[in-house]
Amino acid sequence: MTANTMSAPITFRRGGAAAEEADNAAHEASRRKGSKAPGFFRLKGDGDQTVIRLLTDHDDWIWVDQHNFVPTKPAPTGADNWPESMTSVCRKDQVFAGHYADCYICDKGIKNAFGKTAKSAIRIWALAVERELVKGDGSDALGGPSKQGVIVGIRDKVDEIEEVDAEGKATGTVLRYPRIIVVNHPMKGFFSNLKALHGLHGTLLDRDYIVTREGTGTDTNYVMSAMEPTEDFLPGTPKWQVILDAAAEREIVLDAVVAERASDAYYARFFDPAKDVDKDGNVVEAGASAPAGALPDLTTTAPAGTTYSPDLRARLHQLGKPAEPAADQA
Repeated sequence: MTANTMSAPITFRRGGAAAEEADNAAHEASRRKGSKAPGFFRLKGDGDQTVIRLLTDHDDWIWVDQHNFVPTKPAPTGADNWPESMTSVCRKDQVFAGHYADCYICDKGIKNAFGKTAKSAIRIWALAVERELVKGDGSDALGGPSKQGVIVGIRDKVDEIEEVDAEGKATGTVLRYPRIIVVNHPMKGFFSNLKALHGLHGTLLDRDYIVTREGTGTDTNYVMSAMEPTEDFLPGTPKWQVILDAAAEREIVLDAVVAERASDAYYARFFDPAKDVDKDGNVVEAGASAPAGALPDLTTTAPAGTTYSPDLRARLHQLGKPAEPAADQA
């Protein structure tokens, strides 16, 4: 056994709940690096809850035929956090008539993660801001000692996104945006609950909702607890405009988010093993794209700002070819 030469004892971090929280935070930070794309609403366990502010009202919800829990193809070389399954919008939804003539998942009879045919079912899409309850900590800023531990307000959660330049390199600037999320769920057990609240209040955009998950698996319901309406956070107010500006800066458009999950590139990237997506985002036949780390063909292309003389190009072209035998060896 190797001797312990460390001067201080190791104190491991313990606790399943803390481990899960740290894992989620690390995954979120990794995914957010340089990406302004929105995350998805999710509550993983029974009793989990969060606060949301709907940005898409009842009449603007998008609904499509959707495949769920579809196993993905093997991860490409070097891929991190490759998902075991993904959702996809069915390409045979009538909205895509004239756009797509196929749906790999339908046509191949792909099985879902539960071993059943991944038939499409109606799912609804909306946008929201994820928020959080603010409790007093005893400070004057949060109501003083009498408000310690008491809910004193609600604020937006924030996405911190590392800015990158046109070449994908970090600039050192961290951008902070309200956490705009995509909500994608069935009508039963989720949107039906919001629909009832819309019928009661006439809109879903005038207040926050505490959303609590009850149950697991297919036996899951989401309870919506409506907060009091807030006059300073309505469509047309400065606070609402901040959210719209953030969505514009991050190029978040609900129609585009939904359409992307039916695109050629999405299906090629995650499901169809006969196709790949090259570094420029083009769909190609599997194996046709250059493997990671492949050297560019310098006989035809050069890095920006670089020129090669005809003589150098000729020598580059000869690299890797067998040497011609000397005349006296021919």
